[in-house]
Amino acid sequence: MIVSCRIDSLVGLIGKKLAIKELEDILFLLKAEVERVEGNEIEIEINPDRQDMLSAEGIARAIKAFLGIQKGLPSFPVKKSGKKVIVEKGLAKIRKFISCAIVKGVEINEELLVDYMHLQEALTATHGRNRRKASIGLYVHDDIKYPVRYYPETPSKIVFAPLGYDEEMDGPSILKSHEKGIEFGSIISSFKKWPALADSAGQFLSLPPIINSNDLGRLTTETKNVFVEVTGTHLPTVNQALNIMVTSLGERGGAIESVTIQYPDGSLMETPDLKPLVMKVSRKDIIALTGLELTDEEIIESLTKMCYNARMSSKGILTIQVPQYRTDILHPVDIIEDVAVGYGFDRIEPTLPATMTVGRLQPLTRLKNRVRDLLVGMKYQEIMSYILSSPEMMQVNANRRDALVKTGNPKSSDYSVLRNALLPILLDFIAQNQHVDLPQKVFEVGDIVVPSETAETRINQIPSVSGLTTDVSVNLTDLMNEIGFLLRGMGLDGRFKFVPSDNPTFINGRSAVITIDDEPCGLFGEINPEVLENFAIGNPAVGFEIHLPRDGQW
Repeated sequence: MIVSCRIDSLVGLIGKKLAIKELEDILFLLKAEVERVEGNEIEIEINPDRQDMLSAEGIARAIKAFLGIQKGLPSFPVKKSGKKVIVEKGLAKIRKFISCAIVKGVEINEELLVDYMHLQEALTATHGRNRRKASIGLYVHDDIKYPVRYYPETPSKIVFAPLGYDEEMDGPSILKSHEKGIEFGSIISSFKKWPALADSAGQFLSLPPIINSNDLGRLTTETKNVFVEVTGTHLPTVNQALNIMVTSLGERGGAIESVTIQYPDGSLMETPDLKPLVMKVSRKDIIALTGLELTDEEIIESLTKMCYNARMSSKGILTIQVPQYRTDILHPVDIIEDVAVGYGFDRIEPTLPATMTVGRLQPLTRLKNRVRDLLVGMKYQEIMSYILSSPEMMQVNANRRDALVKTGNPKSSDYSVLRNALLPILLDFIAQNQHVDLPQKVFEVGDIVVPSETAETRINQIPSVSGLTTDVSVNLTDLMNEIGFLLRGMGLDGRFKFVPSDNPTFINGRSAVITIDDEPCGLFGEINPEVLENFAIGNPAVGFEIHLPRDGQW
């Protein structure tokens, strides 16, 4: 993710003058990289896991700690505001969760307004999964009459002037006409009622997760106190997005106040919760994973340079306080990595490994390469396709009924299953390339996936090779000769047989099963005209498919 900052603003937040080269070196040690510097603008590529660094405030906070300017756990006091947001029934299946905060005395000017909007968009695009899991809204706190209601409403009754517009629109009109409604409307459009946010005076704040009101949701340079809300479908994601947003505003001098969220079951939640998480890591594990013989003092010093508080017990167990905005800290290994980062990758002396080994290809890789060489020698052209496909291609068009492994929550029916054969993929490829001169001879070496009740993962992933030839006329005998050449080239001379067998993908009487040591491992034949018609292929075709041994040994 690229974050654009003004250099003077970034340096001002850090509190120390740094040359561009110094800044570049420090960012590199923090796993970030300067992409471009032009005038007062600097573009920094942030590692995707460090979403707390998607703003100048987050980047400056990390640099300050790393340089020792402000080491240890940053302090973000949270005062109770006494304000309340009431969540009403009916949102459970639409957009269940909300977390809110008030930040007072925020530094705002025209440039900072743009920065805050960029952080809001960056967080909702990455951490919020394009607003599906979480979306953020910023509002003028002083204009809101509390308590705020979060409730399901009939779309036509949600009426307000959306951000950037002076005229009022209802919900369906916003989804149809507003650029954000067009882009994100599919998130809520299938529901009978949509989530709405309104204050006790009946003023709409927003239609989450689409757009804010132009009245309450438009910050200006006169705005000093900001109401922040995050709605979504996953509570941890919602809370984390709020934490990152309010701590960034806190870096600009804002005083953070919490809001009470009242859910329909009567439960209350005070947000944001910025109390640090506590994790424990052993000294032994740190030394074992980093390979560094660090003292207790060096370990603690390294962690304070990464914004942690830490103390070591007499038993060698480190107790660490983790900032709530660090969404990437999921496991003790993440802490250990930050020990190495805080220590400084540039200080780690390179050493030769104690055991010298020579790499080599796996037997299956060697077999696949051998298959490729043999087929290229027979004038076949290799293709590479996606492992995801559609039921229509794999079953309907190919006249197959073999079971498929389906994907959960697919974005498109075209990529809703894992392929269980390669031959239908080749047929589709030929169908899309009928403008190419004949004959066409294509092949693919790749994995297929089939359901299995006995496998630990409930699937079997099988390496396979498939070939297809199409021309104005095709010859099954020629195909049998090519398959025999391929099998003998794999060292199977005398071990394979062709056993006649009917298969709906092929013409009856013109297909067979391939056996190795009397075990079926493949099939071939002349493609059924019905299949050719399904794929809209205008010339006859012959094809084969062979399953390869997973260990590369026949």
